[in-house]
Amino acid sequence: MFEPVRLGISGLGGFGRFALDAFARTPEVRVVAVHDADGQRAARIGGAARAAVCATYAELVTHPEVEVVYLATPPSAHGPQVLEALRNGRHVFVEKPLATSPDEADAIARLAAQAGRKVGINYVLRFNPIYRLARRIAASGLLGSLRHMSLENDAADEFLQPGHWFWDPAVSGGIWVEHGVHFFDIAAQLAGARGEIEYSQAWRRGPEGPVDRVVALARFGDVPATFYHAFDKPARIERTTFRLAHDVGYIDVLGWMPVALEAEAILDEAGLSALTALVSGGILEMGAGRTAPIRAALDLVQGYPGQERRTRGRWADREVSHRVRLAVECPEGKMAVYARTIQAGVADFARGVRDPSYRPEVTLADAAASLGLAVAAAGGAVCAPTGP
Repeated sequence: MFEPVRLGISGLGGFGRFALDAFARTPEVRVVAVHDADGQRAARIGGAARAAVCATYAELVTHPEVEVVYLATPPSAHGPQVLEALRNGRHVFVEKPLATSPDEADAIARLAAQAGRKVGINYVLRFNPIYRLARRIAASGLLGSLRHMSLENDAADEFLQPGHWFWDPAVSGGIWVEHGVHFFDIAAQLAGARGEIEYSQAWRRGPEGPVDRVVALARFGDVPATFYHAFDKPARIERTTFRLAHDVGYIDVLGWMPVALEAEAILDEAGLSALTALVSGGILEMGAGRTAPIRAALDLVQGYPGQERRTRGRWADREVSHRVRLAVECPEGKMAVYARTIQAGVADFARGVRDPSYRPEVTLADAAASLGLAVAAAGGAVCAPTGP
């Protein structure tokens, strides 16, 4: 264990406060200073956290105790704030997106290299135990090669009322930049290849309303992927499913911050044993020494005797002994898992700050690649619906 990295936080809205609480239970970091545009809120929260309260962002990035600046501010502020922190010799751990334009991302990379400072992005899905299990299954080859990915994200807009900065692309960057970067990044991890946008389109809410639905076709190596995001549902029925289609099975990751996974596959005896081993033990690793408890059920749906074991796909012969269904869930619930992902991500970044030879799981190049895809997707056609 290394000496805790000293954090200064800018942005104490709902998510900033959630992150601060997670940091308080992360031994690798210590919050020493806070800043927020609402001075009264900063004073209240900083006092409770026993942290110095900075009246301005400039004061935060020059505070003598601050080693790492953590940004939980609106996306349009990220690029300028990261650059200012770097100019003052601070490392930066920033919420997604890294910036709102590739030019800003390039400037950040150049300055970080010149200053010898690290910049990390809080891509929580990288440390989510369900996504890490999906990556392990994909990497094992048990289900054959990954052939297609499909994301359907029907998100809630119940708390995004008219006038919220989310709807203003000058502030948020739009759905792809503010939200889609998460899924572009995890798709690249699952496929093991950088992505390219082939096609994208968006729909407005009425003739002059904001964009609230987007779709894109992308390619990660030779794996095609479709992405659909809509912010138009009541919170109680929002739903996110990321389906991974392999040669002999499917994996469905459930929830935008997933706490469950369902899979179905046809396997031989060796494959069945290997899949069982992946989910045995009652825990999943999350990175940075963190784990999450799970419940897993592997059901044998059908056995294949004799000649029925022979099957064929992509002109290749196989022998399989069973059709199986796997269900995995994290009993702690979404918010507890969410907090654990934040802790794992910042702990991994802190290790990189303390040990220059360590390569954090999320790099500046990763952040720039997903931002580039998001900006490319945002360049697609925009149309208004004809109905109400």
